[in-house]
Amino acid sequence: MAVSEAIARRYASAYFDLAEEAGEVDRRGEELSEVAEALGDPRVVQVLASPRLSAEQRIETALALLEGRSEPVRNLMRLLIQHGRIAALPAVVTHYRRLSDEASGVVRAEVTAAIPVDRGLEERIGRTLSERLGGQVQTAVRQDPAILGGLIIRVGDRVIDGSVRTRLQQLRAALA
Repeated sequence: MAVSEAIARRYASAYFDLAEEAGEVDRRGEELSEVAEALGDPRVVQVLASPRLSAEQRIETALALLEGRSEPVRNLMRLLIQHGRIAALPAVVTHYRRLSDEASGVVRAEVTAAIPVDRGLEERIGRTLSERLGGQVQTAVRQDPAILGGLIIRVGDRVIDGSVRTRLQQLRAALA
């Protein structure tokens, strides 16, 4: 069962607001990511979402796994489990990161290239995007030989597709 993005966004927003009030946005974001990674094992998710266990048993299991974690993150996990939404945790982390980035003026860009991109080119892409978008840009580069050449840059919902694959598809469509 897929949990709606709107629900994940609400949990992330509430958790972010608490972190912001406490002045711990970065620390709580890191902790949330660590917890999501620890609880991300499909077997753990299955146990924490299991209808065979009572909500209290699932919460106790999760809290045992989260020994030593802050009270806010433990409370968030308690709420997600109580409401049967632990599967939304990865989406909550994603939305929390977006809120954190927005608050600090950071823009994340995913750059896809057909060949490995050296550090110099990655920095030039980051500088160019920073100039055009008017903020600090963090780039994540991945390689996908299927694009044949060029770059695909994703920034939020925007995509700049300068790949050879797309150009060939456009040419093929124009000739058809």
